[in-house]
Amino acid sequence: MSTGADLAAARPAPPPRPLSRNREYNLLWSANMVSQLGAQGTLIAYPMLVLALGGSALQASLVEFAIGTSRALAAVPAGALADRWNRKTVLLAAELGRAVALGLLALTVAFGSGGFGAILAVAVVEGVCTALFTTTDQALLPGVVPRSQLGTAVARNTARYHLATVVGPGLGGVLYGVQRLLPFVAQSVASLLSFVTLLFLRVPPRPSGEPEAREGMAGAMRSGLRWLAANRPVRTTVLVATVFNLAFSGMLLVVVVMAQQAGRPAGEIGAIGALLGAGGVVGAVLAPRLRHLLTPYAALMLLTWGAAALVPLLAVVPLGYASGLVLAGVALLAPTASAIVTTYQMLVTPDRMRGRLAGVIGISMSAASALGPLIGGVLLETAGGTATVLVCTAVFGALALVVSCAPAVRTFPRPKELEAAG
Repeated sequence: MSTGADLAAARPAPPPRPLSRNREYNLLWSANMVSQLGAQGTLIAYPMLVLALGGSALQASLVEFAIGTSRALAAVPAGALADRWNRKTVLLAAELGRAVALGLLALTVAFGSGGFGAILAVAVVEGVCTALFTTTDQALLPGVVPRSQLGTAVARNTARYHLATVVGPGLGGVLYGVQRLLPFVAQSVASLLSFVTLLFLRVPPRPSGEPEAREGMAGAMRSGLRWLAANRPVRTTVLVATVFNLAFSGMLLVVVVMAQQAGRPAGEIGAIGALLGAGGVVGAVLAPRLRHLLTPYAALMLLTWGAAALVPLLAVVPLGYASGLVLAGVALLAPTASAIVTTYQMLVTPDRMRGRLAGVIGISMSAASALGPLIGGVLLETAGGTATVLVCTAVFGALALVVSCAPAVRTFPRPKELEAAG
């Protein structure tokens, strides 16, 4: 005769709560959304503030370079830190550091004691804090979301990023038009709101007593790089994403500069970025459904071959709205493949390594975002617009061939298979 315990054990486990009712995920998502909106607003305000204070165009570009470089250099140490320290503490420290730095910048400039050096120092602090927050957020996500919902959570996080890139710069420009310090005050307040939100976050306990937890920082970074080098599927997807980001970020700059050189109106040039962001938002909304309809191999093939087919159109379509629609088409394809790949990376990576993996991905993406526009600008100056578009097309075509033939990509399991696995 079956006992009550046997019958209870035989019952299927109840389905997990929907993400809309997952308190920890919603707190994490909301805190990140507020912070990203503020960061996107200051991204356009930094160079404008430098120029308004009498700085040169070179100094304005140096501030943007300082943010990207500090974020890239801090990514790997930030990942090791996220694997060694309490992750909630790291998130809180990053947001508090950003709020204080931007608040002090607004005060010093308001009282006339802040110049280019102060702006540059705050830009470095913001880059480091962003690296800390981003890597820790990615490492923490699998701990607050059930395996069966991780892919959907990743897709929603992608939508959050694209939404911030659409709304944030415009909001920052409006605030700067009212008062030039307002974008920085708003970012400081946004980081404080994010800090308060994260105070209520309940982080699940992590395994203790593992050898990695007793390593020094240098050893932790080395072990993370060794783990990545030994895992072929993860290593391959990181390389594919890096090359794709390199080519696409360079292509975006090239299109904007070509439109400006062709004398297109400023509003039409601004619409290029807005259309790109809108394409990413729509793609992220569709990603949760598409990731179950497409195999990982099919999603990556669609992205890379789709980019190789769409990018050549930039050489023939009118510059402005039409070229923005072409870029939006590529952005529409990216979130599904990104959600599948990111979910795979999170599920196969041990918790003790997730911060370090996020750090390696962060430095590779940051380096690609910095080098892509630089290479695109050099090609545009030396070879012209059409030749630059063709070079980018060749890069996307070569990447598509690699994806088509790489065994590590062809044998990717479906998302449901990964999420159901132990």
